[in-house]
Amino acid sequence: MTSARALSLLAALAAPVFLVAAAAGWLYGVWPATPVTFTIAALVVCGGPILAIYHVSTEDQHERVEELEPTVVLAAPTAAPTPPVPLPVTPKAAAARALMDWRDKPLQRT
Repeated sequence: MTSARALSLLAALAAPVFLVAAAAGWLYGVWPATPVTFTIAALVVCGGPILAIYHVSTEDQHERVEELEPTVVLAAPTAAPTPPVPLPVTPKAAAARALMDWRDKPLQRT
């Protein structure tokens, strides 16, 4: 896992935790619920994922890309295809084919 992806995951998980902690602090009176503290909490909660998106989008800009040599793929020589050998049809195989073809072909009475 790259560091930008790790920061993205950390920010995505830390933002809701911070929001819950801020709300709990306001409810229990540990942190005063003023517009300033609300703004700080909103900036941290919204800014975390935005900062993570920025980290992921700028991650590959400074990384050197290794150039590979082109690969030549040659077609294999093909031999003349051999004709398929027909299989002998036994009476049991003929009966099975007739059973499987009952929808497609009209009934042949012999």
